[in-house]
Amino acid sequence: MRKNKKVQGILQVGLSLALLGWLLWLVGLDEVLGVLVNINWAWYAPALLLFLVNIFIRAYRWYLLLHALNERPSLTHLTYLYFIGFFANNFIPSGFGGDVVKVVSLRQSYGRGTEALSSVVMERVTGLMGSALIALIAIVWNGVSHTTNIELPLALWLAIVFISIGIPIAFVLIRWLEPTRFITKRLPKLSKLPKFDKLQQLEDTVRRYPVPVLLQSLSISLPFTFSLILVQYSIARALNVTVPLAVFGLFVPIIAIVNLLPISFNGLGVREGMYLFLFGAIGVSSESAIAMSLAFYSLRFSAGLVGGLLYALRSVAQLLHSPHAKNL
Repeated sequence: MRKNKKVQGILQVGLSLALLGWLLWLVGLDEVLGVLVNINWAWYAPALLLFLVNIFIRAYRWYLLLHALNERPSLTHLTYLYFIGFFANNFIPSGFGGDVVKVVSLRQSYGRGTEALSSVVMERVTGLMGSALIALIAIVWNGVSHTTNIELPLALWLAIVFISIGIPIAFVLIRWLEPTRFITKRLPKLSKLPKFDKLQQLEDTVRRYPVPVLLQSLSISLPFTFSLILVQYSIARALNVTVPLAVFGLFVPIIAIVNLLPISFNGLGVREGMYLFLFGAIGVSSESAIAMSLAFYSLRFSAGLVGGLLYALRSVAQLLHSPHAKNL
């Protein structure tokens, strides 16, 4: 099992390097660097601050979900674990590396791994729900607004509509209709498909949270998603890219889903390709689209560096307060 994970990790890193190298060769490394060198810090610095605030919002959403399961970790500790998660994502292949570290750390502190895993999964799910609802709002706004007219290829519009409507529908089905139980009873052969047990685990996770808690978590997911939209809008302005704010509301769900796919190292390469595809569809230059993605990744990397610093400071503090240190 460990050998398979190592091989998978190596493949993810290889895929990221290959995709990123190919995209930079296709667009031109000098052109992308030219865009990044001329970044406007008056717009980029607020993007960094907003991204850090976004982490506190995520931690509070996680805090609510854990307390619904009678777990009582402090908000400060969960915020610390979130930063540690970003640090792990900088060095562990797949977008789930940080989640694994958060689950393990929480289990070590409180001894209940099932609740830790459940809360992390649910925190991801409600985040996607918030992104989908914001996308629906952006779709409606684009339809009724006389000031914003986003022209996209029909296939891209259909993909956005499908994702923004499909995620809430899937959530409702899983939460109230118990699809795995229906499949097991009526279509038992389907229950033998690969990953069916993962769907059962997801259903069990979603169903264990009371509706008021889910609504609370979802209400936090909306400002979380909107702040993420503002982060990406600020990055675009920092790189002298001017596109309507509603565009980011439409593209956030797709980008969020890409970041969850464990097919590359921390989304590198795949995410840049999605930026190129999405923003290129509305006329953003190729070099600017890739520069936007790399600038966003640098925020995630910076949050990881903060996590690494916090971990180092915590380790030093524990060492200084250890009985061995007192005897020195």
